[in-house]
Amino acid sequence: MIAIVTDSTADIPDDLRELHAIHVVPLRVQFGEQTFCDGVDLSKDEFYTRLLSSDVLPTTSTPPVGAFLEQYRSLLDHTDTILSLHISGKLSSTVRTARQAAEMVMQERPNTHIEVIDTGWAQMVVAYMTVQASIAAHAGATLPELSVLIDDLKARAFIYIGFDTLKFLERGGRIGRARSLLGTLLRVKPIVAMRDGEVVPLEQVRTHRRLISRMGELVQEQGPLDELAIEYSNDPEPAHAVREQLLTTEILPAEQIRIVQTGSVVGTHIGPNGIGVLGLRRATE
Repeated sequence: MIAIVTDSTADIPDDLRELHAIHVVPLRVQFGEQTFCDGVDLSKDEFYTRLLSSDVLPTTSTPPVGAFLEQYRSLLDHTDTILSLHISGKLSSTVRTARQAAEMVMQERPNTHIEVIDTGWAQMVVAYMTVQASIAAHAGATLPELSVLIDDLKARAFIYIGFDTLKFLERGGRIGRARSLLGTLLRVKPIVAMRDGEVVPLEQVRTHRRLISRMGELVQEQGPLDELAIEYSNDPEPAHAVREQLLTTEILPAEQIRIVQTGSVVGTHIGPNGIGVLGLRRATE
């Protein structure tokens, strides 16, 4: 059986991770001198409490190569093939660290193979990719077939994120082409998209209410859909409001619209009061 690995920026919910046997390598979050493993020794709620109250803004870092070495070696005690799917290399060096570890392990164990893929995406889009890969692997798909599957999912993915402020994204160095939005008027809510693996500016709205309705409109423009998640940082109410808006459109059944809290690493760059809609468009016939 092909083992499936990802990193904690995928924000994969526990039920999906356990059901589909997804293995997660955590990134790191640092507040001053304190370092935490994302989602392991600092809960999401604890992170956002610190983010809102701390005078020291957090920083993030990729997993050390040793974390990937440990995960890969452990899995290869039970299988000879691993597919490792990670956040866009334009947003994080995680995928480069994973490749370094994979090369080291394959030199140690010549009869094994680890395929590390830069998905070009982040958050629940990567989670959906890992789930689909696991389902296909359990059905007998080969590694080349899984690579084709991931390429198809990459082409069908979308991410839109609404920010209360871009200062966290700028400070973390992940702002990319969205830098053009920095000079916006006070109280304007910027919306960005992910394209070609990086954050790009989309538009601005003037009120929080309009931000919520615009998130729903952006989802409808992507339909029909196979998967949809609404992610929030510290406040779940806007996510539920977007979900209620979408339920009136019948774009997806209620049980297929997941509300997920963004983890601490991505949350470091989005900041408080962020909201995102992300998913996979339905495959064309």
